Amino acid sequence: MSCALLTGNSWYTSTTHDRKSKSYVVSKNNKVYLRHNCFSEDIPVVIAMKAMGCQSDKEVLMLACSSDEAYQEKFGLSLEEAARLGVFTTNQALHYVGVRVKAGIKKQIGLKRIPTEDALEALASIVLAHVPVENGDFRPKAIYTATMTRRVLAVMVDPTQVDDRDYVGNKRLEL
Repeated sequence: MSCALLTGNSWYTSTTHDRKSKSYVVSKNNKVYLRHNCFSEDIPVVIAMKAMGCQSDKEVLMLACSSDEAYQEKFGLSLEEAARLGVFTTNQALHYVGVRVKAGIKKQIGLKRIPTEDALEALASIVLAHVPVENGDFRPKAIYTATMTRRVLAVMVDPTQVDDRDYVGNKRLEL
C-alpha cells in the first residue's frame, strides 16, 4: 500500500490467480472515497464500509480513525456526506454501490440481478481481490479499507507522512 505524493491517495494492486486490479482510497474536497474501475463513479468510503457490513457510523469512525481526534475531525465530512446521501444501513449502502457497478462488470458477474447482489459480488471478488471474503464475512476487507483510509487521513492531517513508492528508501533490495 502506498500514498501518492501531494494527492493523498492510497492504493493497492490486488493479484489473485483470477485477476489483477488496483483499488484506491482517495481524498477529494476533504472527503474520502473508494475508487475502482468497476464503479462508474467514486464511492464514499463510509458507504463502502457500510456495504461491507459496518453497522454504524461509530464503528466506521473507530475502524478508520481510532481515538485520534485530528483524524476524526478530518473524517467528519465523509461521515456527513453519507448521511446527506441518505445511506444509513447496510442494505441502503449495498443498493448505492450496486447502482454504480458498471454495466460491463454486471455482464461478467451474471445476468439481470438486483443492485445489492451486484454490489456484493463486486465488493467480494473485484475490489481488493486479495482479501478473501469467506461465508459472506466482509470484516477483513472492511478492516483493510479502514487501514487504507487511515493512511489517507494521516496525509491529510500531516503532509509529511506521504511515502513515495519511487523513493529509493522504500525499495527492497536482494542481496
